[in-house]
Amino acid sequence: YKGPFLFIDDYWTIKAKYDPEILLIRELIRKIAKETNMLLGEWEAFQLYLAVKKTSKIEGAIAEVGVYRGASAKLISEANKTHKKLHLFDTFEGLPELHQSDDPKQFHKGQFLASYDSVKDYLKAYPNIQLYKGLFPSTSEPIQNETFSFVHLDVDLYEATLASLQFFYPRLNKGGMLISHDYVWAPGVRRAFNEFFTDKPEPILEIDFLGSQCLIVKM
Repeated sequence: YKGPFLFIDDYWTIKAKYDPEILLIRELIRKIAKETNMLLGEWEAFQLYLAVKKTSKIEGAIAEVGVYRGASAKLISEANKTHKKLHLFDTFEGLPELHQSDDPKQFHKGQFLASYDSVKDYLKAYPNIQLYKGLFPSTSEPIQNETFSFVHLDVDLYEATLASLQFFYPRLNKGGMLISHDYVWAPGVRRAFNEFFTDKPEPILEIDFLGSQCLIVKM
């Protein structure tokens, strides 16, 4: 693009010329952000919505680890037009102990504490949701035999990220996507991805325009 400086809303408007649904997605994101504390930026939320929508043709359930107050889970549910099962995992006690790979200036134990009952109530309109309380993957028994089309990670820390990758990667169907928040900014998340995918064929794609996400597509 060659022209004057653009504000973020200008990008939405330009993209909407090619896909009118984009402005509806933006309004949905802003509505959810007013309802509860959304830790994703607007552009990150948009990428999340699109990934869920684009993987609708892939077989398998959907999962999120790191639910917090349910904003991204609601966004995923709204994008989940085929009504796949959505499995949501969170400690609901905040972050666990940090690993040496994590930055204590960014994160601390107990951060991002949210109420299980409040989140359950917030998402009660979506009957396909299953909500699990506890440290993942100790809570994964009910989905041991599931396969997945889309997984969203927002766990901030090295050990939680690595454990989630170890669990979901072999259960992610071909063409399925996994998006993680904080890959760009959080050293523990970045290290976990870089280590895990060293011997895997999938490249790690940074989606870092105004955000901190990464994406892999299962080969």
